[in-house]
Amino acid sequence: MSADSLFIPHNVIEGLKSRIAETWGIDGSAVFVQATHTHSAPFPEAGYYAAVYDSSLDAEYDAYFRRVEDAVFAGVGAALAGLEPVTVWRGAGRCEFSSYRRKEAGGRWVMAPDDAGPKDPALTVVRFGREDGSDKALFVHFACHPTVTYDDLISPDYPGTAMEQLEETAGVVALFLQGCSGDVRPGLIRDGKYYYGSDEDVCRLAGELADETRAVLARPMRELATTGIHVRRLEVELPFGEVPTVAELEAWCDDPGLLGARSRKLLAFPQFLKPQETLRFGCLSLAEGLALVGMSGEMVAAYGSHAKAAGGEGIVALGLTDGNAGYVPTARQLAEGGYEAHDFFYRHGFPSPYDPVVEEKVRAALDAIIG
Repeated sequence: MSADSLFIPHNVIEGLKSRIAETWGIDGSAVFVQATHTHSAPFPEAGYYAAVYDSSLDAEYDAYFRRVEDAVFAGVGAALAGLEPVTVWRGAGRCEFSSYRRKEAGGRWVMAPDDAGPKDPALTVVRFGREDGSDKALFVHFACHPTVTYDDLISPDYPGTAMEQLEETAGVVALFLQGCSGDVRPGLIRDGKYYYGSDEDVCRLAGELADETRAVLARPMRELATTGIHVRRLEVELPFGEVPTVAELEAWCDDPGLLGARSRKLLAFPQFLKPQETLRFGCLSLAEGLALVGMSGEMVAAYGSHAKAAGGEGIVALGLTDGNAGYVPTARQLAEGGYEAHDFFYRHGFPSPYDPVVEEKVRAALDAIIG
């Protein structure tokens, strides 16, 4: 399941999986729930980290996620009611509007375009074709933050808008699968700096994605042999670099900077003063040469590249699947600092940035679950 949301809290996902199991007998381990990560979705005032695990901290946000859960649940029912035989086809293209967003400037790592930085412009399209030759569903996989616009509106940003354009073909359901895009954003650049666009820019970039998807569909695609559906799961614990004491938080509480922001959030929600965070992995094999590998965090591009190296082009790496452990940077990025490796954790009430050992742990987990 794919939802146009910033993220979906783990407790909401677990509730959804329980409802699905009780209603249709589908084991929760076989249920993969991903957020496209549009930044134009409702955001909790109670704090990012707190809301990941307890959406009831904000009543309006809780009501929003109840709507999300109900909508996804209804979608599962509609899908199960419409089961029919399909053939699976896979094709590849390229979408060039993504940009690596970390750059050193003045001795600091800032959010700025770096054309030499790692990103993956690959577009993967999976077509599920009916016996009469028509399309029943599409998977569209691409790795880029949905941050085209920050206008004051609710929007699915480019992923959901592109899927709406593709669904103009009657009877087709299009699901966007967000890749490892923690350090990659849309390349709206002016005078060497990023700028935020408008809804017009959302529609333009969505059109580029939809057009390239149609181009892939128009070319010969590789038919994939069905092998049955197989699921593998594992979890790893990601340690934080440090866990401050209550006394330290109280001492920093009035600081106007990031330490003060972190301190006030953790004093309000002391249950999040813990030494580590759980990162969930899942591998969903759907056909020969097609396996979705989901990770419950904002994974940077390097982890998507590692997944491909470990399992070949048949691996489709997904972030923000089955929860959100926040940004998961590499050891090098943690040493460099910058938003994804430092500022994010303090701004949103995590105990601290992760310990650099997380990269080794993530790579080992990917090798294990793919192998």
